Amino acid sequence: MSQILTLKASCWGHIDGRYTHQFNPVQKSSLNFPIKPVTTHSFRILSWFFKSGTYPIIKKAFLLTLLILFSEKLFSQELIQTDRPDQTEGVFVVDKKTLQIETGFFVGKNRDQTYNYIIPTTLLKYGITKNLELQSIIDVINIQGKYGVAPVALGFKANFVKEKGIRPEIALIGRAQVKNLGGQEYKINKTLTMFRVAFQNTLSDLVVLGYNFGMQWNEFEKPSYILSVTSNFNLSRQLTVYTELFNFTSEQSFLNPIVDFGGMYSFKNRFIVDAAIGKHLNPSNQQNFFFTLGFTTRFSFLKKGESNQN
Repeated sequence: MSQILTLKASCWGHIDGRYTHQFNPVQKSSLNFPIKPVTTHSFRILSWFFKSGTYPIIKKAFLLTLLILFSEKLFSQELIQTDRPDQTEGVFVVDKKTLQIETGFFVGKNRDQTYNYIIPTTLLKYGITKNLELQSIIDVINIQGKYGVAPVALGFKANFVKEKGIRPEIALIGRAQVKNLGGQEYKINKTLTMFRVAFQNTLSDLVVLGYNFGMQWNEFEKPSYILSVTSNFNLSRQLTVYTELFNFTSEQSFLNPIVDFGGMYSFKNRFIVDAAIGKHLNPSNQQNFFFTLGFTTRFSFLKKGESNQN
């Protein structure tokens, strides 16, 4: 089990026994774009397309996907933000009655030239109020050729302090990796919990600083302590890049630093793609390099005229 725990810690910020998804860029303030609704003409095209028998079904599916991505009812007008792909938890909360899906895959290369995979790793969020969201994390992992579903994590994020001057914006994240809620391949003996306190300071329109501290309880006697700092650089309205330093404690070492770099690109405030690469700096750690690629999208369930500011 310790091998699995280390994998999660070193690669994702799923620290030690926490199969809770921690790859998460701090608030991407640059990703803020107007919504362009689908016109009535677009739906007429869709109707004609499906009535036509001249196109293969794969083309129909492709067009349907494009129209969905541009539908005004799919997304709210608020800024779309993501907790991928870095290890620092963001302070933002998804809008009320909005389901956000953050998913991707991960490949980790060990120092013995073997590989570990998480395909996919998925973080689901649902907004309860403007300051509270519920979360669930589902990972399918492969360690040394052994596939299985990691114990599912359930939790929340609450934003309770807004940024003002030098005072940072603050959020609390809590999760529990639930015993018997997952596959038999990577079963745990008890429910494992974690918490983090996330902070954010907006230094300028270009630079946003995020930092976390927290604790993760695992199957060992002592908990793991978590500390991370990330700087996000908003290069344009669509593109954000980041650099990060992350550390967690383990039974073997107090210092297990990870450095990683990555970026996010937003398509019309509906869809974010991301990628990151990182390295474990402690030579005694089994993991060496990792790479992740993924995307974020969301679905709003607000009724017409209903406000999400509650």
